[in-house]
Amino acid sequence: MKTIFKLFAITLLLGSILFACKKEASTNIVNPPNSAALAFKSSASAVVLTAVNDAEKVVTFNFKAANFGVSIIPTYSLEFDLPSDTVGANAWANAIVVKIPAGTFEKTYLGADLNSLAGVQLNLPTGTVSTLAVRLKAEVTQNTGTASSIKPIYAALTLTPYKATIEYPALLVKGGNSWKTPATRTNGLLLTSSKFNSKYEGYLNLPNADGWGGDGFQLVSTKDVSKIYGWGTSATTMSLGGGNLWLTPAPAYMKVNADVDALTISYTPVKFFISGDDNGWSTSSTPMVYNAGTGKWGRPM
Repeated sequence: MKTIFKLFAITLLLGSILFACKKEASTNIVNPPNSAALAFKSSASAVVLTAVNDAEKVVTFNFKAANFGVSIIPTYSLEFDLPSDTVGANAWANAIVVKIPAGTFEKTYLGADLNSLAGVQLNLPTGTVSTLAVRLKAEVTQNTGTASSIKPIYAALTLTPYKATIEYPALLVKGGNSWKTPATRTNGLLLTSSKFNSKYEGYLNLPNADGWGGDGFQLVSTKDVSKIYGWGTSATTMSLGGGNLWLTPAPAYMKVNADVDALTISYTPVKFFISGDDNGWSTSSTPMVYNAGTGKWGRPM
């Protein structure tokens, strides 16, 4: 059964763009562009989402480059939120932010991606019409590193996401040196991005197959298998095409966080303890043991 929603024409809220720029010794004059000149719009006025068009392009947001009259390069992002979260002191605080790559002035969504954003990231109910607020945000970095303020352009959408099984973007662990990992998604050997952004998290317990007190590995993107993240400049940084990262000591059950935009990675050891009447409610005397074979924690024998 199909669930149909309508994506109504975007109404632009036109207004002046406010730009805060620190005055420098230079005589360059910044002229904020008129919001209408950005021509922020959607390609579709009506969209039907079903499993059939999961892999099809269903909507494209596009806009024109902001011209400030001087040689500065803004960065752009789309923000998606519920209308109720777009007003008040904390307006847009829970928005899903989607960065637009440098030099690109559009963002296209496949049916599955748009449905995931609405139904999973924003938790909109299935089977009913919901309103989704979208805004384009342009940011300019000053010479001090402080972001300048540019008033966003707003647009409104109404949609009904259909219920589907969602596959989150992931970074697959690729074993280094003498050990190999499965080529497919396998629990315990992947990090996932729950908000479909640059931040990934997972729990790893590598086998210490190399016997060096740690295990070498790389992270392979499921969105683009040509992107393989490895060693950066330190144990907590990554780079594309770098050598092995190291999880040490291993084996050790660790929460691993990686950010593919910031190219950072961190490791936090995780332990569980049994606490109850039999040990006086101690939070340390009865540690649980992780069974790598079953992937489960259990009481020590």
